[in-house]
Amino acid sequence: MNLIGKNIKTSRERCNMSQKELAQKIRVGSAKIEKYETGESIPDTLTILKICTVLDITVSTIMNSGLHSTQIPEHIPYEMYNPQELNESECYRFLNHDV
Repeated sequence: MNLIGKNIKTSRERCNMSQKELAQKIRVGSAKIEKYETGESIPDTLTILKICTVLDITVSTIMNSGLHSTQIPEHIPYEMYNPQELNESECYRFLNHDV
């Protein structure tokens, strides 16, 4: 299990949500969530943002080694840590570094 997978699993379990429920909410197959959590696959940025929105967590929660970490790297815009504030076109803008 990798760091991202571990943090997704921990956050999902804190929400008392099954892999199937999370998968339905972000519109992927439940096998995908299992692959993310075991480290067999890594979710793309847009999927991470969707997971964060559903689980009501920040990107830093998934990306950092501590679920309580508040350090935000300087090169990442603040909005990326608050996915609820982004719409899909803004996500693509950040992905393409057009900030």
